[in-house]
Amino acid sequence: PFPTRYTHMAALATAFEWGRLKMQASVLGYFVHEKVERFEARPDKAVATPAFFGSFKVLKNHDLSVRAFYKRMFRMPTFNDLYYTDMGNAFLKPEYAEQFNVGLKYTRNFEKSPFMRMLDVSVDAYYNKITDKIIAYPKGQQFRWTMLNLGRVHIKGIEALGELTLMPSRNCSFTARLQYTYQDARDVTNPKNSFHRHQIPYIPWHSGTAVLAATWKAWSLNYSFIYTGERYSQQENIRVNHLEPWYTHDLSLSYQAQRWQARLDVNNLLAQDYDVIVNYPMPKRHFMLTLEYDL
Repeated sequence: PFPTRYTHMAALATAFEWGRLKMQASVLGYFVHEKVERFEARPDKAVATPAFFGSFKVLKNHDLSVRAFYKRMFRMPTFNDLYYTDMGNAFLKPEYAEQFNVGLKYTRNFEKSPFMRMLDVSVDAYYNKITDKIIAYPKGQQFRWTMLNLGRVHIKGIEALGELTLMPSRNCSFTARLQYTYQDARDVTNPKNSFHRHQIPYIPWHSGTAVLAATWKAWSLNYSFIYTGERYSQQENIRVNHLEPWYTHDLSLSYQAQRWQARLDVNNLLAQDYDVIVNYPMPKRHFMLTLEYDL
């Protein structure tokens, strides 16, 4: 259909600070117009998406704060979503979402410590209400995907982050970073559906990462662990659609000189079998050597 899309955005924002309280508010306007040489163009869209942010510093002499925000989001389907051969769905609707979030964040810089440098910890709980959520999943033929809308999806989740930096000497440092996510994403479109209130495809309940990094002079060594918990490949949460958890271990070693850098990556260190997408096996242990030189 040779589509052309014109997107215009206009934003208005304000912020104020009163003692230990900070507030922000904004509104973003989307104006979308599409033209096609054949068939019928999609209707024009004019959508306003407000957002409100707030944080309060709990302790006067320590960086411990409570934060919260509300956002309304709008997402137009991309041209690939709509028109790409064997994948696109010309009848896709735009996605709308309301996001509610409340969290706690603590940050401390140890300026006088001879060993510790920084500690950063945060925990957030969120609730999202999504209408016409756009998802992609394989439709059976290899390397062929399909796009569709899920009428209504409610998501409840928790995200926790922690980062610690140690510096025993001027030339040596260690950093540890942990991240964990719990996400309950349910299709609540129609109580008559067999998959009503089931977890939506490919969204795990539990996932997380762990990253350890060490530097010494020009050398850097990094280790990462990625975990994705059990999930389902289709809308019905039944045994035949169940996917086992998967995880990988990865290592990288790099050397940084003044004008050049060398890096060796070892991915899937334990050569484990796993599928991110059902019937699409991922590579076992593999290596990558990268050399960069600045002219």
